[in-house]
Amino acid sequence: MRNFKHSILVVLSLVIASNGASADPWAQQMVATRKIDFGVIATGSEAKKLIEVKNVYPGVVHISNVSTTCGCSAATTGKQTLQPGESTYVEVQMNTQKFSRRKDSNLIIVFNSPRFAELRIPISAYIRTDVVISPGLLDFGEIENGTEGTAVVNIAYAGRSDWNIVDVKFGNKDMKATLSPPQHSAGMVKFQLTLTLSGDAEVGRIRDRVTIVTNDRTNPYVPLMVDGHVASEFTIVPRAIDVGVVPAGKTATRQIVVKGKAPFTIDSVNCEGMADCFEAAISKDARKIHSVPIEFVAPNRLGRFSEQLIVKINGREELLRLNVTGTIVN
Repeated sequence: MRNFKHSILVVLSLVIASNGASADPWAQQMVATRKIDFGVIATGSEAKKLIEVKNVYPGVVHISNVSTTCGCSAATTGKQTLQPGESTYVEVQMNTQKFSRRKDSNLIIVFNSPRFAELRIPISAYIRTDVVISPGLLDFGEIENGTEGTAVVNIAYAGRSDWNIVDVKFGNKDMKATLSPPQHSAGMVKFQLTLTLSGDAEVGRIRDRVTIVTNDRTNPYVPLMVDGHVASEFTIVPRAIDVGVVPAGKTATRQIVVKGKAPFTIDSVNCEGMADCFEAAISKDARKIHSVPIEFVAPNRLGRFSEQLIVKINGREELLRLNVTGTIVN
């Protein structure tokens, strides 16, 4: 009987594991991802995935820890305390420098408020050893708005002498790829891939993917991550403000600083979600730095809110945005 019960427990464990993420259903409701599959990736390449965690409950949720069950992968997160409706992301990265071939592990997300729960999400990847990427991703770094950016990687293959790259695929209209002719030496084939980013690219973070298509019928695709940041000529400090706890009908004042590389003027500061609640004292003088007091008048909309303030610079199409949060009470 004891062996029979043990067998039943083993079978149940396997069934749960085969169905993807396992945990208290309370935790599962906050994470839509049930499996993290990196597919086939090259040695040396950076392989990362972002897993969204969204607080779908009326109370505050806190993430106490994120980890993985194998050294072949690692996990990190930014924001750990989530207000109702707020989201954060857990970044999962494979270690393609020290590990190879098939690797399976689990992402573990631990919650400790308002209750304890542990969520496990299976991770899988195959790190091929015949293709080596250096550096690990196409990284533009920080690019000034309006200028071109360039990222370069070296691709080396050890194996068939007729191995070749037949195409480079990507979906970003602002990118252009250039591939060098193959170089054959000591049983290896080497290429250099150059990716150019147009000066018309939008301001903000670049997180993209390029797929190298080869003539290898077994594993024809080699994915590469693309990273970078197109920097605006304007910056806002801070990037987020909290007006605190404000009774309905009362006011709270905060200040932001808008900086530019040349003198400029601000046309407006608005909030689409709470249009009549914010008033900004804007200077008409052109200057490189504007200190802008912002007065918030709390509407009769009780509870926590999260909105965006939109700053319009004179003569520019680009809109600057910053998050504004607070709690309205009686």
